Amino acid sequence: MRMMTPEFEIILHLYEGGPTPSAALRAASRASSAAFSLILKRLVGADILQVEHGAADRRVRKYDLTGWAQDVMEAYAQTSSQPVVRRHKT
Repeated sequence: MRMMTPEFEIILHLYEGGPTPSAALRAASRASSAAFSLILKRLVGADILQVEHGAADRRVRKYDLTGWAQDVMEAYAQTSSQPVVRRHKT
């Protein structure tokens, strides 16, 4: 059972590891190749990811979180580090 969407897996990977070449990011994802490409396009279009082309080889793309997405993830990390109190059934 998947507990996270492929989008969140990519975002979390970049948050924890920083800028990552697309090949390494693809290897860390459980999404199919076709789905992975579409996910990256959507995340870039939504201003969640930014892409930088390699200086030596423009075919190499390195992805990272935008400043805005980094701020959202930091806020999430702080909130989620609080203890979770289990609700009682009523």
